[in-house]
Amino acid sequence: MIRFPSVILCVVVLALAACNADKLQPESEAGPWPSPEGAAARLTGEEYSALPPLEQFHVANKLAGTLYKGVPAAQFFDLSAGVENLQVEGGANYVNKTAGQLGQRLKNPTSYVERYKARYTFDPNRRASAAPLAAIFEYPLSREQFDAWVAYNLANTILFSPAEEIDSASYVDVDNVYSGLIKTLGENATIREIVFAHMTSEANWRRFRSPEDNTREMIEIYLGLFDRDADVPRAAIACKNWYITDADKGYQLVRETVEENRVPQKVLDQWVTSCEDFFRLVAAHPLLIPRMTTVLVDHFFPNYGAEQRAAMVQSIAATQPERFQDIFAAIILSREYLLNNERPQSLEETLFGVAGRVQWAPTAGFFSDLTNPDRGKLMTLHQMNQPAMSLKLGRWKDQPLDSLSFAHYHRAVRELVLVDRRDNALDRRDGGWSPEIIRAGDFLSKKDFIQYLFISVLARKPSDQELTALTEIITLKAEIKGDAKIDPKPEFAALIVFDYISRLPELYYLTAH
Repeated sequence: MIRFPSVILCVVVLALAACNADKLQPESEAGPWPSPEGAAARLTGEEYSALPPLEQFHVANKLAGTLYKGVPAAQFFDLSAGVENLQVEGGANYVNKTAGQLGQRLKNPTSYVERYKARYTFDPNRRASAAPLAAIFEYPLSREQFDAWVAYNLANTILFSPAEEIDSASYVDVDNVYSGLIKTLGENATIREIVFAHMTSEANWRRFRSPEDNTREMIEIYLGLFDRDADVPRAAIACKNWYITDADKGYQLVRETVEENRVPQKVLDQWVTSCEDFFRLVAAHPLLIPRMTTVLVDHFFPNYGAEQRAAMVQSIAATQPERFQDIFAAIILSREYLLNNERPQSLEETLFGVAGRVQWAPTAGFFSDLTNPDRGKLMTLHQMNQPAMSLKLGRWKDQPLDSLSFAHYHRAVRELVLVDRRDNALDRRDGGWSPEIIRAGDFLSKKDFIQYLFISVLARKPSDQELTALTEIITLKAEIKGDAKIDPKPEFAALIVFDYISRLPELYYLTAH
């Protein structure tokens, strides 16, 4: 069980639109994803449906939040009879439905691209970091959204980080790496094809610039072999004609024909002559797929022990996944992940998840502000020590939970999402949660409305102590405002409840059901 730190944390939150079935190409209901046996066995529709309604909602939002989405309670439950005995309505078979949607292509994906281009403003020099999040936000659950999310996650790991923080890399590399992943994932390229293309790219060589450094890192990162020191000099000889120019020449990748090696070198028990030979050897190596699975399992299960993670890897690798999407889907659709996994959420998971649940809308400049690398700015990914596609070795496996990072995290969620009501949907400078979230206050009792707000954001009802204290605070605040003779408006109650919820550590964690 995770021990929540005493420091309050919070995250900037974004909402992602729900998927409409008529906007998707038909596909099998459960999606084209592998079904592992053993440790990574999939959560079945029957198991999901057997959960109590509130636990179904918790699991649904655990999956949705992982995908940077959120499920509003009013769309999941039938609230006409109140919240005492919740009845699932729109959330029936949510896990299987989502699995199916992730395999379905949109009929007109370009319309969503045009939408985010029209809705949001980007700094031309930093667009490469901000636009991916805007695209993920605008896409409904679909194959396009899944590919964009997979690409973003891969580019934030050691596997494909563009390393924008180092001198030899730039936002051009961020754009090239992310765009390359989007293109190849969309074309159903295999893991081996994608890895080979990346290893031979200029962006990869700008991260690891010398033949010695690059070949060592490729063996370690993509094969998990950290004890092959004898192979590195021979691999470097095969790659001796590949190098990056200095800063004056723009850190360009050069492949000199004259200096090309012509003497076979034995690397990883195979003979290679050219640098392409070495990269093909790595991409075709039998350890590649288990290694990719290991890195991604570690990414999603940072608090699990080595034996548990190894069992997950073995279970997924046994399905012989060919695409990165297969590995990601196996992880997030597993029973272990949806029912038992506990860990701190990334900023994006909390951000998008909560935003979707309260039907929040961003301002025109939100994504550009969020990804701003200026450390003097507040409530940015950099200030929270979770910069996007920036760190040389990718984001840390564990989320930064120090006091300062927490402070920016909490402030963003509280100020940008939970206590920010959107008043004018036509004003691109006006962001915040939609009045839709409080419409239930028109027909629910005051007690039920507070419970509904808790359910919406936390997937639980308030304790008796919380319910009593919040009711008293709402009444007292109304008296101070001179509204003692009338019931406080739903908006007034929502702001107080959301302000309280923003201070609860559980908001920032994936928890067991």
